[in-house]
Parts: sequence; C-alpha cells; structure tokens
Amino acid sequence: MFRSLNSRLLLSYIAITLVCLILVGLGLLLFVRPLWTGATYLRLEAAARATVPLLLRADSLGQRRDLLAQAAADQEVRILVLDNAQMVRFDSDGAWEGQRLELPARAAVLRNRTRGAFTAPQGGQWAFVGQVVAAPDGGRQVLLFASPQGRLLMLAWFAENLLPPLLRAGVVALVLSVLLALLISRSVAAPLRRVAGAAEAIARGKTGTRAPVSGPAEVQGLARAFNTMAAQVEAAQRSQRDFVANVSHELKTPLTSIQGFSQALLDGTAATPEATARAAHVIHEEAERMRRMVDELLMLARFDAGQVEMARERVELGPLLRACVEKLGLQAQTAGVALELDAPEQLFVVGDGDRLAQVFANLLDNAVAHTPAGGRVTIAARPVAGTQAVEVTVTDTGEGIPAGALPRLFERFYQVDSARPRGQACPERSRRGAGLGLAIAKEIVEAHGGKITAESVVGLGSKFTVRLPLEERER
Repeated sequence: MFRSLNSRLLLSYIAITLVCLILVGLGLLLFVRPLWTGATYLRLEAAARATVPLLLRADSLGQRRDLLAQAAADQEVRILVLDNAQMVRFDSDGAWEGQRLELPARAAVLRNRTRGAFTAPQGGQWAFVGQVVAAPDGGRQVLLFASPQGRLLMLAWFAENLLPPLLRAGVVALVLSVLLALLISRSVAAPLRRVAGAAEAIARGKTGTRAPVSGPAEVQGLARAFNTMAAQVEAAQRSQRDFVANVSHELKTPLTSIQGFSQALLDGTAATPEATARAAHVIHEEAERMRRMVDELLMLARFDAGQVEMARERVELGPLLRACVEKLGLQAQTAGVALELDAPEQLFVVGDGDRLAQVFANLLDNAVAHTPAGGRVTIAARPVAGTQAVEVTVTDTGEGIPAGALPRLFERFYQVDSARPRGQACPERSRRGAGLGLAIAKEIVEAHGGKITAESVVGLGSKFTVRLPLEERER
C-alpha cells in the first residue's frame, strides 16, 4: 500500500505531525493544573470586582441575599458569607449555611483580597477569593467567591479552552506537512525516476545513455555513481568487442600459415626434403606462437577474475635481476647489444620472485629486440630517496617509441610496431607478438602494490620504470 516514495514520505510526515500534537497535548495536561488554577482565580477576582460595589449599595439583609444569589448565578460562582468564627451565614447554593469552614491560616493576599483553597464540609477542594466587607449590623464579614477544583472539571476546562486551538493548529500542521511531503517527494522522486529511466535504456542496449545529475546531494551522488558505472560498463563492452576482434585477428595469421603449409604437405606440393622441413618448421613456429598467446590470454583472464595468487616471499632484487640478464645474455650478444646491470646488494622486496622475473625479462627482451647493433640496454635498481619504495629501470638506446603510442603502451593487443614510422624498426630481430606482454607485466606489478611507467624519445631510446614497495623490515 505504501510502496512508493511519495506515499511513504507523506505517511511519515503525517505520523510526525500527529506524534508532535500528542506530545504537546500531554505536555499541556502536565501543566494544565496551574493554568486552570490561575484562570479560576482570575474568574473569581472578576466576580469579586463586579459584586462587591453592588453589595455596598444594599441597605438590608434581604437585599444583600438577593443580590448575592443573583451575582452567583450571573458569574457562575458560589458566593459565601462568613462571620468572624468562619461560620457560613449565607450560601448561594443553600447547602452549607450554619456550617464552619476551615480556611487556610496564611492565605495569599493580592490587592486587598485573599486567595487560596479550602476543603468543603462534604469533601472536595474549592478555590476561593475572599474580601472583608462591612456587615449590616456594623460588624465585619468575609465574602468568599468559590469554585470547585475537581480533576474532571479540570479536564473539561482543558477540552473547552485549550483543545480547540490545539486541534486547529494540528489541522494546519497536517495540511502544511502534506504539501511539504509532496514537494520534497517530487524533488527526490523525479531525479530517481530519471536514473531508473537511464538504467532501463542501458538495459535495452543504449549504452551511451547517462542520468542527469540533479536533485538533493544524495541523489546527485547516486546519479554520478550510476554514470561512472555506465561508463565502465560501456568501456568493458567496448574492450570485450575489441578483445574478440583482436584475438580473431591474431589467430587468423598463424592459422592461415598452418593451413597453407599443412595443405602443401598433404597435396605433395612440398615434395623435396627441404620444402617438407620448411613447412614443418613454419607449422611448429606458428603453433608455438598460438600456444604462447593462449597462455598469455589465460593469464590475463585469471588476473581479471582475481584468481592469480602471488607468493609473499622475501625477494632480493640483485640476484633476481642478475638471473634475468644472464638469461637474455646470449640474445643480446647475438644482436650486438651491450647488456648491463647496476643493482646494489641487500635490496629486498616482498612478493613473487618468479612473477617479478617474468616482468623484468619481458622488459629486457623488448629492449634488446628494439635496440640496433652497437646499442646498450641497462637495468638498474635504486631506492627512491624520501620514500619507502625501490625503482627498477630498463633503459635502451633503441629507436624509441612515438609519443602517441605511449598512453596505450600497456593496453592489451596494442603493438608499437604498427605505430612506428617506417625505417625505425628492426625487422631482422623483432619477433611479432600478440601485444600482451606489457599488459601482463602491468597486472603483475600492480598486484605487488607497485606501478609501471614508460617514457621515450624517438631516435634516442626508451625507459621503463617499475616502482615497488620495499620490504617492511628494511624500512
């Protein structure tokens, strides 16, 4: 019944208003006795002011009695006349005449009149205002104006005097709360409906849809978060499409080569032993290339799924980098490239030594492959001054990387060779890959809490920097 935001806000505002009215009513009931007593004294004072001047003009006892009876009826009070012994000589109701009242010994005096409360002969509390007047015989009498003080009378006075304005104020508050609830609910619900509409549009395939940022701060935050999510979903879908297209493209070339040379073997075109060996060699190389690409794709898929577990071991960078240099030594020697290592001893990080070796071997392999004969590749490790980190740099004197390619260097399937101007590549040593090695290196470094960056100048060389946190015991 109350599922919509409008109805819930409306119900909550009405409930708050009613609760406040009930609390105000209960609070008034707690303080109604002094209010009611004060109002009673004011009414008795008014009756005394109106009656005493008339009483002074009465000449006989009978006139006084008639005047007091009429005044009691007009003022809706009970009028009593007491002698010096506090005996009731006149009662406008006629019930207490001849009985003695026990008035308080120290009644409050205000404007020559006393006020207080007494207990009636038959029980019950009465408030009174008294004034001393001259008796017809020349003596003095006490004229009392009294009113009962029962609980039911107090509640009746509350219902008559305070409840009506309280109810009128409650009606006004309810109307205002309903209007305010409608206004607020619309200001909140409308932006939420627009966000919901954008979500439905994306569900229908309109991935470029964005929710307008409007409404209260919380709703604006929701809209911005939704837009961020939508942008990420759109990017993920685009990446997925690019991924499928790139995989298909990368697999097409080796599959075509394998199919062509295997067909040559089947139909006898490769009739000589040399041709047969060449066909078998090409098939083997292309199959190996496909295997490497599948392994790399599986590795990236495991990173995306969070299934790659990194060892948390104490790793000394010096021996690890030295092993990588030795592994690439023959390749560098064949290419005529000098391979140098500059790393101090006792430099430790915590991580997976095999994975880190994979990163540095990949960087060295790329540097050697793209450095001409006579060039130099240097791998160095140094603590970063003022921080708790170490930087490992791989610097080459190769052809460099175009500035436009640097922002996309670590994207999957992105190949720098396609972005290089002609004449700057080294086709005799470049082994065309699938463009996944740097993407995997980035995932491994970030899994260690580090960061990998690249900078380059075409014609002068490139520099890759891997920053890793130092081992805590060395900090």
